[in-house]
Amino acid sequence: MRKIRKSRILSAALSAVLALALAFGVLPAPAFAVTQAEIDRLEREKEALQAKVEEKQAELDELEARQADAEEQKQALEERNVYLVRQIRLNDEQIAMYDEMIARKAQEVVEAKALEDEQLRRYRARVRAMEENGNESMLTMLLQSNSLGEFLTAIEDIGEIMESDKQLEDEYIAARVNTEQVKADYEAYKVELEGKKEELDAERAELETSINEATAQLEELNEELEKSGDELEKLKEKESKTEELIDQKVKQLEEQKRREEEARQAAAAAASSGGGYYGTVSGSGNFAWPCACTYITSMVGNRLHPISGVWKYHSGMDIGCQYGDAVWASDAGTVTLAGVNGGYGNCIIIDHGNVNGDHYYTLYGHLSSIGVSVGQAVTQGQYIGAVGSTGVSTGPHLHFEIRNSSGPTDFSWRFSGLTYDPDSGG
Repeated sequence: MRKIRKSRILSAALSAVLALALAFGVLPAPAFAVTQAEIDRLEREKEALQAKVEEKQAELDELEARQADAEEQKQALEERNVYLVRQIRLNDEQIAMYDEMIARKAQEVVEAKALEDEQLRRYRARVRAMEENGNESMLTMLLQSNSLGEFLTAIEDIGEIMESDKQLEDEYIAARVNTEQVKADYEAYKVELEGKKEELDAERAELETSINEATAQLEELNEELEKSGDELEKLKEKESKTEELIDQKVKQLEEQKRREEEARQAAAAAASSGGGYYGTVSGSGNFAWPCACTYITSMVGNRLHPISGVWKYHSGMDIGCQYGDAVWASDAGTVTLAGVNGGYGNCIIIDHGNVNGDHYYTLYGHLSSIGVSVGQAVTQGQYIGAVGSTGVSTGPHLHFEIRNSSGPTDFSWRFSGLTYDPDSGG
């Protein structure tokens, strides 16, 4: 009892200090699960991702430009190859034509040589006959001639025939020589064309090598483009998720601040209501459920601790509330603790005074925000704070205890309609 009186005296002193703080608009700062520092860190991550996205986009643009140049170069090479193939085909056709013309001229040379040889044979035969039968022929022509003039005319005719034979032979020789010259010219053109064909074939082989190299370069660029495109999409997706997370955190922070402001307003209203903001209030002993959620994740009693992994006594109930849910005073009383309390994190303890011959307290742990102050009188169902995950906790929930002068009690019998999952942690 002495300890309780000392606690009340200390509470009164603290209440005076808190009254001054409230007068100047100062309350203990609540601890939020989401902080501005965390949002700033995510913003920096987002900026870093944006820089990487821009860098990867620049790399992608450069690759696309190189790809366009390579495709243009390959197209030019292929067009040049098409023209070169046409040129080679025309060159081959010319060679084939010269082969045909050379063969035809060769036949003409053979025929001209035959005519030349036949004419030479006839001319020589005529000359030989004249040489062998010259005197007899002269005598015959003289006897057959009616006059000397007729005889001379006959001799002149024979000379003209021989001269004609000689001229015809010379013409045959000239025709043969000309045909042979044309044939030689054709052969020279053919040799020149064949040399040109070798050059064109070598140029086409070199061109095909260049086309193959350009194709390989394009394939390599396409692979790099695909890889860079995939990396860019992943970066953009990561950037988008980070931005979504930032928006989510900002909304959570705004909601937390709103709840904190509601807690401050509730505390200010209680202080100005004249209903005994400071002092001691006794409860009824008829404890009410402190929140809207009735889902229990851990009961009072021995359990395997979800963090330490050691079996130890659990002094209260863990209620599976959502982050920021309202917490209400289970019964009327006086706040004796409103702040950090070891593993309970942000914690509120309310003294309900003597109830049915025993002294009772309630404890509310792991809060995200606190809406009351030490020494403040609260009524049953009054808003006192918001659910969180401060202290030693694996996630948002409310740790709720009912204590008497002997310590924590198993109060599960006081409430009905609760849902319990023994496999969940708190």
